[in-house]
Amino acid sequence: MSKKPISWLELIKLKLGEAKGASLNDIMPETKKAWAQIKAGTHPEYIQGKSQTFARKKKSGDNSTKKNRKSMKSASASSASSPSASSPSSSPSSSPSVEELLEQIKLCGKCKKKVDKLMKKKSLKGGNCCSGPV
Repeated sequence: MSKKPISWLELIKLKLGEAKGASLNDIMPETKKAWAQIKAGTHPEYIQGKSQTFARKKKSGDNSTKKNRKSMKSASASSASSPSASSPSSSPSSSPSVEELLEQIKLCGKCKKKVDKLMKKKSLKGGNCCSGPV
């Protein structure tokens, strides 16, 4: 009878399955002793195996940036074309304020901070519009 290879996580799952209703803290001392035997090669049933690795999906930042650019273009185009989006005191031919544009665009917290920082650097009006809780 040959010994089966087993990884640390598989051993924990096995012990949790055997002890129904037990928590990790309950089975950990017994599992540590069994793992020490497995690593030493003295365990009667198991030898040390390799854990399975899974390929992680890469986050493509380019796609999200392109989406943000598209939403920014569409938001600025829709706000510029609708006279109700601009303030009542300004004429319909004037461009909407930066504050109004930023309220219509959905940005993540990181992007909002970057925009605020850039607006403060360039001393544009409306730099504190998005500084609330994210």
